[in-house]
Amino acid sequence: MLADEEIYFNIPRYASKMMQLLPTILICLDKNGTISFVNSKFLKVTGYAEDELLGYKFPGSFVLRDYSSEIFYSLEKLLSGKITSIDGLEITLFTKKNQNVNLMVNAVPFTENGVTKGFFISGMETSTLKETVKYPGESELLLKKVLELYPLSIALLDQDLIPVYLNRKFIESFGYTLDEARSMRSWWGFAHTGHGNNQGSTKRSSSSFDLVSGGNTKILFNSECSLQCKDGSLRDIEFNIARINDERYILILKDVTEIKNAQKALLLDEQRLEALVELNQFTGSTIDDVIYFSLEKAVELTGSQVGYIGFVNEDDATVDMFACSYKAKEMCMINHRPRIYNLDDMGLWGEPIRQRKPHITNDYPVDEPYCKGMPKGHVKLANHLGIPVFDDYSVVMVAGVANKDCNYDSSDIRQITLLMEGTWNIIQKKQSEEKIKAYANELASNNKELESLDRMKDEFMTNITHELKTPLIPIKGYSELLFEGHIGTLEDEQIRCVQIILRSAERLHKMIDSLLYMQNIRSGNIQYHLDSIDICNLLDKVIREISNSRNDRVPSLKKDYDYSFPFVCGNITYLEQVFFHILENAFKFTSQDGEVAVSVRHEKNKIHITVKDTGIGIPKAELKNVFKRFYQADGSLTRRYGGNGLGLYLCKSIVEAHGGSIWAVSEEGKGTELHVILPRIKKLNV
Repeated sequence: MLADEEIYFNIPRYASKMMQLLPTILICLDKNGTISFVNSKFLKVTGYAEDELLGYKFPGSFVLRDYSSEIFYSLEKLLSGKITSIDGLEITLFTKKNQNVNLMVNAVPFTENGVTKGFFISGMETSTLKETVKYPGESELLLKKVLELYPLSIALLDQDLIPVYLNRKFIESFGYTLDEARSMRSWWGFAHTGHGNNQGSTKRSSSSFDLVSGGNTKILFNSECSLQCKDGSLRDIEFNIARINDERYILILKDVTEIKNAQKALLLDEQRLEALVELNQFTGSTIDDVIYFSLEKAVELTGSQVGYIGFVNEDDATVDMFACSYKAKEMCMINHRPRIYNLDDMGLWGEPIRQRKPHITNDYPVDEPYCKGMPKGHVKLANHLGIPVFDDYSVVMVAGVANKDCNYDSSDIRQITLLMEGTWNIIQKKQSEEKIKAYANELASNNKELESLDRMKDEFMTNITHELKTPLIPIKGYSELLFEGHIGTLEDEQIRCVQIILRSAERLHKMIDSLLYMQNIRSGNIQYHLDSIDICNLLDKVIREISNSRNDRVPSLKKDYDYSFPFVCGNITYLEQVFFHILENAFKFTSQDGEVAVSVRHEKNKIHITVKDTGIGIPKAELKNVFKRFYQADGSLTRRYGGNGLGLYLCKSIVEAHGGSIWAVSEEGKGTELHVILPRIKKLNV
C-alpha cells in the first residue's frame, strides 16, 4: 500500500494503483533500502499490515537469513551500485503467523536523469510458479483481463519496440489498432506533433525511448508529450515505460488533455481577472485608454494576431469601428479607413450583431461563402472570432479577433466575452463619472454665478433700505410736528389724515428695520445689548401698539399671565420685534369675531410664551416653510393682508440668538399657535 498514494521517488498515483492490481508481489525501497511501498499481494502473502512494514529496512527480520543469505549480499551490492539487477533469486519469508513462504524475486533500480532514486523488488511464490508452468495459459489470461479492464492506455512492446498488445483503453483513446501501430518507433514519430510549446516534450520522449531501449535503465516515469490521434486531434499525455525483461517493455499512457485544458483555462481566467483589475485602476485614464488596453488583452488572451472593437449606434443601423489593435494598424495598408459603417453593408464584422451571438470562422473564406472578399490592402484573414456585447437586450458593442495559430473554440468565446462585458461596465462607469464631473463643474459655475448675484442683491438691499430710511425720517418728523400742533392747529379730519401718515410711516420704518436686520444676520454683523426684561410688560406694550394701530378693529383678546414671572435676559428692541410680528400676524389673520389668546408659563429654567388665534390657519404641507426667508403661504394673501415674508424668519433668528426656540402648530381653517421659549434669569443666592 502507499501513504497518500505517493512514494519517496514519486511514482504517479495511477501507476501505484496499477501496482495494486498486479498478481505478483511488489516491494519498493528508497535508495537507502527502506520500504516505502508494498502492494496488496505482498500483504496478503505475509499477513503483515502496511504500517508494520513501511519505514523498515528490507530484508529485515521477516526474511530468514539462514535460508536466504544471498539476498542480503545481493541487495548490498545493488544498493552500492556494484550490480545493476537481481534476477531469479530464491528467498524464504517468515510470515506474521510464523509460517515460511518461498519466493522467486527480481530487483531493479529506479533511476531519474542517471541518479538512482530507489529499487523495485517483484516476486512470485514458487508454488504459483509451478502452477504457472503446469498451466501456463491461466496466468497470462489473468494478466490480460487485468490489462483490458485497466482505466489507462497500455501497450506491451517487444525488444524492437514493436507493439504486441494494445489494451481496449488504448484503442479507444487514440484510434489506432494493433495492426496500424506495428512499429512503435515510427508510430511515435508520426503521432507526436512536435511543434509549438511541445518541442521540449518531443526531445524528452524520444530520449526516454532511446534510454530504455538502449538498456541504460529499466524504468522511467513522468514524461510528457502531445500525441496526434488517428482522427487528427491532439491529446496531451503523461507516459511511463519500463523494461520488463530483455524481450518485453510496458508502456502506460495517461490522457491529461482535460487537466491541461483546465489549467490553461484557469490561467486565462487569472490573466483576464488581472486585466479587469488593472482596468479598474485606470482612475485617471480616458475611455480611449480603457478600450485600447482591453483590445490588446483580448488579442493576447485568445492567442490572436489582430483585433478590433466597434460600437453600435443608437439607430441600430450603423456601427462605429472605434479601434483596431496596434498590430492591425501596422499590417493594414488601406489609407483613410472609414469609421462608420452601415450594418447591412458589413460582412464578417457584422455577423455577431445580426445573429446576436458569437460567430466563429476557422477557415476563411471557405466557411463564409457569402462574403464578398476583402478590400485591397486589408489584413489577410485565416480565421476570425467576433462577439456581441449586450446592455439589457440591445447590442451596444462588437469585438473581434483574428489569425490565431489554431482554431478558435468555446474557451476563446468565454474569455473575450467576459473581458468585453467587464470593459463595457467600466466604460459605462467612466461615462457616468464624466457626466457627473461635467454636471458638478456646471453646478459649481452656476453656484458661483448665484453667489455673485446674491452678493449683488445683498448690496442692493443694503443700499435701498438706507435710501428709503433717509426720506422717511423727515416724513415721520414733520408728521409728528403737524399732529402735535407745533406748526398750526388742525381740524379733526386733518388730524385723522396725519394719524394715517404716521401709522404708515411707522409701518414702513418697521419693514425697513426688518430688511436691515436680515442683512445684518446674513453678514454676521448683528450685536445684541442684553438687559433684564419683564416679558409680561413687554407683551402688554406690544398689544397696546397693535390695538392702537388697528383702531380697535381687533378680535377679542384673552391674556393668561400675571406679573410674578422671572425676568428674561435679552435685547428689548429685538424681542419687541419678535412679539410684534407674532401678535400682528395673529390679529391680522383672525376675523373680528375670532379670538387671540396670549399665555405665559414658567417651565423649569425657561419661560414659555404661547400666542393662539382662531384665524385662517396654515396648510399642513406649508407649515415646514413658514420660518423661511420671504416665504408666504399664498401669493393672494400678500395682496389681501400685506407683508414681506420676513417676519417669522426674523423671529426665529432672534429667538435662537437668545438661546431659545420657536415653533408653530396650525390647522387650516381653525387657527395657529406660535410657541416661544426663552431662558429665564437664574435667581441669585443672597
